[in-house]
Amino acid sequence: MSLPERSRTPGRKLWTPVARVVLSAGLLAALACGKKGPPLAPLLKGPDRVSSLACKQQGEEVLLTAVLPDKNQDGGPLAPIQEVRIFRLEGGLGQGLTSGRTAQRTAIRQFNRESKRIATLSGEVLGKAMAGRRVAYTDPHPLTVAIPEKGREVTYAMTVVDVEKHSSPLSLLVTLRILPPPLPPDNVRSEVSERKIRISWEPPARAADQETILYNLYRTEAAGTIPERPRNEKPLQQPFYDDEEFLFGKSYTYVVRSVMSGKAFVESRDSTPLSVTPQDVYPPAPPTGLAVSAENGTIKLYWFPNSEPDLAGYRIYRSQQEAGEFEAIASVGPAESTYGDATPQPGVKYYYALTALDRSVPPNESARSEVHGDRLPPAGSKPGKKAPAKP
Repeated sequence: MSLPERSRTPGRKLWTPVARVVLSAGLLAALACGKKGPPLAPLLKGPDRVSSLACKQQGEEVLLTAVLPDKNQDGGPLAPIQEVRIFRLEGGLGQGLTSGRTAQRTAIRQFNRESKRIATLSGEVLGKAMAGRRVAYTDPHPLTVAIPEKGREVTYAMTVVDVEKHSSPLSLLVTLRILPPPLPPDNVRSEVSERKIRISWEPPARAADQETILYNLYRTEAAGTIPERPRNEKPLQQPFYDDEEFLFGKSYTYVVRSVMSGKAFVESRDSTPLSVTPQDVYPPAPPTGLAVSAENGTIKLYWFPNSEPDLAGYRIYRSQQEAGEFEAIASVGPAESTYGDATPQPGVKYYYALTALDRSVPPNESARSEVHGDRLPPAGSKPGKKAPAKP
């Protein structure tokens, strides 16, 4: 039997009953899925992983810092974080974490199997440990045994849990070798001058075969808190530090830590804290360049301005005798460098000097400037002519 003529049209295919059944099953499957295309992987829920985990030995303790996530694993908005969980594995991870993906996977499996949760930060404790998204935690007992002479490795990781009970993946693992720490410096003391606070100390007593000791100096303005970073950019070789950024009348607390040379992550515990409240007892320099001139019924004073950053102004003194007793007659602000005295009696010579004052309470006053004098013309003298000098 021949096929109908329309089935022979070029470009057209003949649909068999089997093909119609397969097509119908495919359509039903697509309708059942509610969308076209291949099925997608399920979206990841929960916070993204903690980043920038770092640790540093301080005495026999370990300071950990990290940055908490700001989004979910799928890139969506993050629910409020309820807990930060900190895990520790004592004893190291065999081949280390940089020997390839296989070694890393092995290390993570070992960490998951053998590590212990050592802290859970939540509520008020978590709030105090955070600064923005940065969190800090001190592990007071990183080892369950005495620190061996050659040290012992510990490995840390963190996770976070949001208020919906979703947990983040484990952070990257960070391994630190805990070493016997150096002793802290002794006899920390201060010497205050007008432009700096010098903090000095004595090196710690140590065994002859111990490595060279360097130093880090820390300053705080809040009792009981020590910043994570020292004032010095690099560990100090000399046993002193000049702090040039301070305010008089403000209290500061300093501690110094010894640092093992070549091991920037191993510090001693804090030295005995030293509190310093520098007081401003340093007056400005005496004003210079004083000139005195009688002008249009007024005696004018001119001087060079002082350059002290805490300058509060100038005090004007006057006397009728060059070496006599001077009386304060006026004060002017720090931006002034002239003054006009309109109270002198004509024909009487007056002598002037001035001092500089700072903003301390009470203010520090400089020594007096040089003394200069002049007189107004006597009453009735003609303008433009100088009155005859009195003997």
